[in-house]
Amino acid sequence: MAAALNPGEEHTKFVTWAEENGVQIDGIAPAKFVDRGMGIVAAKDVKKGDRLVHVRNTSLVHVALPSIRNLKVPEKVPVHGRLAAALALWYSDPSHEQYRIWQNVWPTEADFQSTMPFFYNESLQDLLPQAAANLLRNQRTKLEKDWADLHPHIPAISKDLFTYTWLIVNTRTFYWEYPDLPNSHPRLPRKRTQLTADDCYAMCPFMDYFNHSDIGCDPQSDSKGYSVTADRDYKAGEEVFVSYGKHSNDFLLAEYGFILESNQNDSIPLDHLLLPLLTKDQVEALKEDGFHGNYTLSPRDPIVCHRTEAVLRLLVLDHKRYSSFVGGDDDGSKEQGRVDDYLVQILTKYSRQIIDILDEVESLKADRVGSNKGRRTSSRSTASTKVPIRAEHKDTLLRRWKQIRDLVNTAIGALSQ
Repeated sequence: MAAALNPGEEHTKFVTWAEENGVQIDGIAPAKFVDRGMGIVAAKDVKKGDRLVHVRNTSLVHVALPSIRNLKVPEKVPVHGRLAAALALWYSDPSHEQYRIWQNVWPTEADFQSTMPFFYNESLQDLLPQAAANLLRNQRTKLEKDWADLHPHIPAISKDLFTYTWLIVNTRTFYWEYPDLPNSHPRLPRKRTQLTADDCYAMCPFMDYFNHSDIGCDPQSDSKGYSVTADRDYKAGEEVFVSYGKHSNDFLLAEYGFILESNQNDSIPLDHLLLPLLTKDQVEALKEDGFHGNYTLSPRDPIVCHRTEAVLRLLVLDHKRYSSFVGGDDDGSKEQGRVDDYLVQILTKYSRQIIDILDEVESLKADRVGSNKGRRTSSRSTASTKVPIRAEHKDTLLRRWKQIRDLVNTAIGALSQ
């Protein structure tokens, strides 16, 4: 059990503010953990099923709030950008005191810079695993588009500040379906079935303290707000986690800046290994059958997903045998050995590539980085080519590639039996 330390006066003040603003807290408290930042601990012995926190619906921060609805920004700006713009305006306005105490306990810009691949040196970004690199690329694309759409309408906000609040939204929001959807916001669809995950953002003061585990409490929402209920018994002083969802370590790294040492939901994509092997006709066949892309390798059974089994059969067998498999007429067991052997060859080659990547990461020299506890930094903060190679970034990247190496080698062993 990690030692939980007193979080400090700002966090104590925030708990009081939260309770005065519609957050019910029972049996838990924020705490500071050495080398891990903030989290939640059981302040007393807690029983499975106890409600630990409830954030009233009127305490949530989302785009249906009048203060956000009234922002003079183009309707094309998505929910993420709208929330980030509102947070930036509130943060930069000394007269806006409503959320100041909450803002004081957010991660600082320096916290993000020490953990997020968004702020890695370009040399390290170039060596990110494929899935994490793709997610980072999507982040940058979305951020740049939001900034381009918003900047002419909110010139008082700097790009550094907007980047900071955009990452706050990215890392600290919960899924919220707007119970009063028809009257929520003109930017949102009128019908619930038309809502997408990109529409359903809400910030939950206090609940954003919880750290993630692949096994933890499951946050639940309804028209009254958001709640966290204990998934098991907890002893006083034990950290209480929530589950952000069934996410791989590449997702957690790119989106939140950390990886789990043990993650039962971990997996790695195989698209970059398998798609280049396909002919044009094979690509068309897979697209027509709905099996093009999204191939994964898992540390648990089944080691490869059904989609991967399908593309491997198209690569190894004739089209008739492939069609029988994807059509459900043949379970594919007769040719399983050939298919497994083919995948082992691909994974063995990839394992050698991983060794080279590990050597390349190891060879990079980390620079000393001074401490910076403030929120704002210079405009250089978002330029990966101008930031140093930080030891903590290098260490995280090495640990992730070693996890991928172990996953691949374990799969090779299992498939070779």
